Amino acid sequence: MSWYTAGEIILWLLIVAVLGGVLGWLLRGILRPPRPKAGPTPVVIEDELPRTVVDEIDTGASGTLAQPVAGGSAFAPDTATDRVAEVARRTAGGLTPPHDDLVRIHGVGPKIARMLDSMGITSFRQVARFTPEDVAIVNEALEVFPGRIERDDWMGSARQLHREVYDVEP
Repeated sequence: MSWYTAGEIILWLLIVAVLGGVLGWLLRGILRPPRPKAGPTPVVIEDELPRTVVDEIDTGASGTLAQPVAGGSAFAPDTATDRVAEVARRTAGGLTPPHDDLVRIHGVGPKIARMLDSMGITSFRQVARFTPEDVAIVNEALEVFPGRIERDDWMGSARQLHREVYDVEP
Protein backbone atom coordinates (compact mmCIF):
# COMPACT_ATOMS: atom_id res chain seq x y z
CA MET A 1 0.00 0.00 0.00
CA SER A 2 1.35 3.41 -0.90
CA TRP A 3 1.60 6.52 1.25
CA TYR A 4 -0.99 8.16 -0.90
CA THR A 5 -3.57 5.42 -0.22
CA ALA A 6 -2.85 5.42 3.53
CA GLY A 7 -3.20 9.23 3.66
CA GLU A 8 -6.46 9.06 1.73
CA ILE A 9 -7.87 6.45 4.17
CA ILE A 10 -6.89 8.56 7.18
CA LEU A 11 -8.48 11.65 5.61
CA TRP A 12 -11.75 9.80 4.96
CA LEU A 13 -11.78 8.44 8.52
CA LEU A 14 -11.36 11.96 9.93
CA ILE A 15 -14.18 13.29 7.72
CA VAL A 16 -16.49 10.46 8.82
CA ALA A 17 -15.63 11.06 12.50
CA VAL A 18 -16.43 14.77 12.25
CA LEU A 19 -19.68 14.11 10.39
CA GLY A 20 -20.66 11.43 12.92
CA GLY A 21 -20.03 13.83 15.81
CA VAL A 22 -22.10 16.60 14.22
CA LEU A 23 -24.93 14.22 13.33
CA GLY A 24 -24.95 12.72 16.85
CA TRP A 25 -25.03 16.19 18.40
CA LEU A 26 -27.98 17.20 16.21
CA LEU A 27 -29.91 13.98 16.90
CA ARG A 28 -29.35 14.32 20.64
CA GLY A 29 -30.94 17.76 20.54
CA ILE A 30 -33.88 16.54 18.47
CA LEU A 31 -34.59 13.32 20.40
CA ARG A 32 -34.12 14.72 23.93
CA PRO A 33 -37.41 15.73 25.59
CA PRO A 34 -37.75 19.50 25.82
CA ARG A 35 -36.94 21.18 29.11
CA PRO A 36 -39.92 22.76 30.81
CA LYS A 37 -39.89 26.52 30.43
CA ALA A 38 -42.35 27.07 33.24
CA GLY A 39 -41.95 30.16 35.33
CA PRO A 40 -41.90 30.15 39.09
CA THR A 41 -44.41 27.88 40.75
CA PRO A 42 -47.27 29.89 42.22
CA VAL A 43 -47.03 30.13 45.96
CA VAL A 44 -49.63 30.81 48.60
CA ILE A 45 -48.79 33.47 51.14
CA GLU A 46 -50.29 32.77 54.51
CA ASP A 47 -51.78 36.07 55.65
CA GLU A 48 -52.17 35.18 59.27
CA LEU A 49 -50.91 32.39 61.45
CA PRO A 50 -53.53 30.57 63.53
CA ARG A 51 -53.84 32.03 67.00
CA THR A 52 -54.47 30.06 70.15
CA VAL A 53 -56.71 31.56 72.82
CA VAL A 54 -56.25 30.50 76.41
CA ASP A 55 -59.64 30.26 78.12
CA GLU A 56 -58.36 29.26 81.54
CA ILE A 57 -55.05 29.16 83.25
CA ASP A 58 -54.39 25.86 84.96
CA THR A 59 -53.22 26.70 88.46
CA GLY A 60 -53.02 23.09 89.49
CA ALA A 61 -55.83 23.43 92.04
CA SER A 62 -57.88 20.83 90.19
CA GLY A 63 -55.01 18.36 90.25
CA THR A 64 -54.47 18.61 86.50
CA LEU A 65 -51.15 20.44 86.65
CA ALA A 66 -48.69 19.00 84.16
CA GLN A 67 -46.13 16.75 85.76
CA PRO A 68 -42.44 17.07 84.91
CA VAL A 69 -41.00 14.58 82.47
CA ALA A 70 -38.52 12.06 83.80
CA GLY A 71 -35.10 13.65 83.70
CA GLY A 72 -36.07 16.80 85.52
CA SER A 73 -37.07 19.10 82.62
CA ALA A 74 -40.64 20.33 82.16
CA PHE A 75 -40.67 19.49 78.44
CA ALA A 76 -39.37 16.50 76.53
CA PRO A 77 -36.66 17.43 74.02
CA ASP A 78 -37.71 17.66 70.39
CA THR A 79 -36.66 14.85 68.12
CA ALA A 80 -34.44 15.64 65.13
CA THR A 81 -37.42 15.08 62.82
CA ASP A 82 -39.50 17.65 64.73
CA ARG A 83 -36.67 20.16 64.48
CA VAL A 84 -36.32 19.48 60.72
CA ALA A 85 -40.02 20.26 60.30
CA GLU A 86 -39.38 23.63 61.96
CA VAL A 87 -36.37 24.19 59.66
CA ALA A 88 -38.58 23.33 56.67
CA ARG A 89 -41.19 25.91 57.71
CA ARG A 90 -38.61 28.62 58.39
CA THR A 91 -36.61 28.10 55.17
CA ALA A 92 -39.83 28.19 53.12
CA GLY A 93 -40.11 31.84 54.15
CA GLY A 94 -43.85 31.74 54.89
CA LEU A 95 -44.61 30.44 51.41
CA THR A 96 -45.89 27.08 50.28
CA PRO A 97 -42.75 25.52 48.79
CA PRO A 98 -42.97 23.86 45.37
CA HIS A 99 -42.04 20.21 44.92
CA ASP A 100 -38.74 20.50 43.06
CA ASP A 101 -36.81 17.45 41.89
CA LEU A 102 -34.30 17.30 44.77
CA VAL A 103 -32.43 14.47 43.06
CA ARG A 104 -30.94 17.15 40.77
CA ILE A 105 -28.97 18.48 43.78
CA HIS A 106 -25.42 17.10 43.75
CA GLY A 107 -25.20 14.27 46.28
CA VAL A 108 -28.95 13.76 46.77
CA GLY A 109 -30.21 10.42 45.55
CA PRO A 110 -33.76 9.07 45.43
CA LYS A 111 -33.59 7.71 48.99
CA ILE A 112 -32.39 11.00 50.51
CA ALA A 113 -34.92 12.93 48.40
CA ARG A 114 -37.73 10.79 49.82
CA MET A 115 -36.43 11.31 53.36
CA LEU A 116 -36.23 15.10 52.87
CA ASP A 117 -39.71 15.16 51.35
CA SER A 118 -41.12 13.26 54.34
CA MET A 119 -39.57 15.92 56.60
CA GLY A 120 -41.15 18.79 54.65
CA ILE A 121 -38.10 19.87 52.64
CA THR A 122 -39.31 19.86 49.04
CA SER A 123 -37.69 22.79 47.23
CA PHE A 124 -34.30 24.02 46.07
CA ARG A 125 -34.99 27.27 47.93
CA GLN A 126 -35.29 25.52 51.29
CA VAL A 127 -32.00 23.64 50.84
CA ALA A 128 -30.22 26.77 49.58
CA ARG A 129 -31.29 28.65 52.74
CA PHE A 130 -29.80 26.13 55.20
CA THR A 131 -27.74 27.72 57.97
CA PRO A 132 -24.95 25.79 59.73
CA GLU A 133 -27.41 25.00 62.55
CA ASP A 134 -29.94 23.70 60.00
CA VAL A 135 -27.25 21.51 58.44
CA ALA A 136 -26.50 19.98 61.85
CA ILE A 137 -30.20 19.30 62.49
CA VAL A 138 -30.81 17.74 59.06
CA ASN A 139 -27.60 15.69 59.37
CA GLU A 140 -28.86 14.33 62.68
CA ALA A 141 -32.27 13.51 61.18
CA LEU A 142 -30.77 11.74 58.15
CA GLU A 143 -28.77 9.50 60.54
CA VAL A 144 -27.34 7.14 57.89
CA PHE A 145 -25.67 9.91 55.85
CA PRO A 146 -23.66 12.02 58.35
CA GLY A 147 -21.64 14.87 56.86
CA ARG A 148 -23.12 14.41 53.41
CA ILE A 149 -24.59 17.92 53.20
CA GLU A 150 -21.27 19.73 53.69
CA ARG A 151 -19.23 17.23 51.69
CA ASP A 152 -21.43 17.49 48.59
CA ASP A 153 -22.27 21.23 49.07
CA TRP A 154 -26.02 20.84 48.78
CA MET A 155 -26.60 24.54 49.47
CA GLY A 156 -24.43 25.71 46.55
CA SER A 157 -25.96 23.21 44.15
CA ALA A 158 -29.52 24.03 45.29
CA ARG A 159 -28.84 27.78 44.96
CA GLN A 160 -27.63 27.30 41.38
CA LEU A 161 -30.59 25.07 40.47
CA HIS A 162 -33.05 27.58 41.99
CA ARG A 163 -31.52 30.35 39.85
CA GLU A 164 -31.75 28.19 36.71
CA VAL A 165 -35.38 27.15 37.28
CA TYR A 166 -36.88 30.34 38.74
CA ASP A 167 -34.49 33.11 37.54
CA VAL A 168 -34.34 34.61 41.06
CA GLU A 169 -32.07 34.34 44.07
CA PRO A 170 -33.35 31.90 46.72
